[in-house]
Amino acid sequence: MSETKKLYVIGWPIEHSRSPLIHNHWIKKYNLNAIYAQKAIAPDDLAEFIHTLKRDECLGFNITIPHKEAVFEAVQRRDVLANKLGASNTISWRDDVLYANNTDGYGFYTNLLDHSDWRKTDQPVIIYGAGGAARAILQAMHDAGAPHIYIYNRTQARAEKLLADLGIQATILTGLTELNECLQQAGLLINTTSLGMNGENDLDIDLSLMPKGAIVADIVYTPLQTGLLKQADDLGLVTVDGLGMLLHQAAKAFEIWFGILPQVDEELRDLVLADL
Repeated sequence: MSETKKLYVIGWPIEHSRSPLIHNHWIKKYNLNAIYAQKAIAPDDLAEFIHTLKRDECLGFNITIPHKEAVFEAVQRRDVLANKLGASNTISWRDDVLYANNTDGYGFYTNLLDHSDWRKTDQPVIIYGAGGAARAILQAMHDAGAPHIYIYNRTQARAEKLLADLGIQATILTGLTELNECLQQAGLLINTTSLGMNGENDLDIDLSLMPKGAIVADIVYTPLQTGLLKQADDLGLVTVDGLGMLLHQAAKAFEIWFGILPQVDEELRDLVLADL
């Protein structure tokens, strides 16, 4: 019998990660000889971890905070998307060297299509936030052909840098007045920040301004229904929670390692929800 292949999710801290639950569910489902585990790696130990990996023992690994940019810089090769975003969440082997991928944007966009009927229209897409998650989501919406993208961030300079880094044309909303005006026409609002996590520091946005049938998406999944999504639900707007993004980005990583794109179904959602 061949040796069991190892996979990891690395971070500092890492105890919060649900990735082992997700990937080991699929490994069991497809009867693969592999195991996926958490690995707490302090920033000072990251270089040693990367340089001591062996292809015949480890298929690859996922990366979470605070290592995404550092791992991106440390590996030898990157795909086009990871290179443009300047960050990676999935590492695999290619031609005997470590190869950086980024599946976050895929995860967000696939989840959006799973839970809404968003299509390319003239209605604005508003991205709230300009941090790390916003990079992948902005790129994904741009690549999907969204014709009118608006960015709102409390620090305008950070939004400007985001657009400059990615080379994407979008409009920066410079204050709440502009945000509220844009909401009146928007077809999709995306919260890419951690505001709303654990029920704290929720976004101060009046969703009643949005048109009937508009979509509100949140990348936060603890709680599953954030204050933003509850407000949207109460107003009869379409809501997209953050759990699906987590599951679909994991599915794409699984495909990179095993050549199998696993199904994201209710059984898996229920399994992860029970652990939240």
